[in-house]
Amino acid sequence: MRHYLDFILDFIFPSKCILCGRYGLGYVCPECFSKFKIPDKYCKFCGRPLTGISEICYNCNKENPIWDGFEFLGYYDDMWETIIKNLKFRNKPNVAKFIADLAKDKILNKKWDIDLITYVPLSSKRIVERGYNQSEYLAYFLSKSLKKPYGPLLSLNKDIKPQKTLSLKERKENVKGAFSLKEEVKDLPYRNILIVDDVYTTGATLRECVYTLKNNIKFLDKIYIFVAVRALL
Repeated sequence: MRHYLDFILDFIFPSKCILCGRYGLGYVCPECFSKFKIPDKYCKFCGRPLTGISEICYNCNKENPIWDGFEFLGYYDDMWETIIKNLKFRNKPNVAKFIADLAKDKILNKKWDIDLITYVPLSSKRIVERGYNQSEYLAYFLSKSLKKPYGPLLSLNKDIKPQKTLSLKERKENVKGAFSLKEEVKDLPYRNILIVDDVYTTGATLRECVYTLKNNIKFLDKIYIFVAVRALL
């Protein structure tokens, strides 16, 4: 269980910058952080870049988003891609704390009334391979930053293929009926929920999660989305 040891050691010893390799300056050193691109003009429901005065992109205007708010930090390229790959594939779950610290003010500025922070579940196979669910780490550290409770609401009913290998139509079919609400939370009075994930591409997975919550939580009012990065097709 090496990842648990790494997790503990990251708190005891200075971490090194995952971009330039310098020690003692955090997961991303100040010099590297100064080069990050933080978007400021994007669709408020999906993060797509905007150039005009509208706050909603053409697709979201056309499709009527099923969630009530959306926030993210950057687009999946260059330095952000390195951040996510370290979080997901290189045994660096504590990178989630760096992401959560950046996300805190952006989410607070939204003035969302959040009762619970939850996350997109991962298959048992993926957790065994990776050692952890990166989205759960993001939710955990966000809960610390925002001082809100967090916990699992959804279960994964079937193994789903990696979405990045599929077309838009295949992505929708891949996750259709994939989630269910955990039995023990069905009657809990959650009204406003923040769902956390690492990467948004087409939104198919998050839509399926939202459908599942809306169809099964009787007191539900609003659902918000936070993802670390937004991929552009």
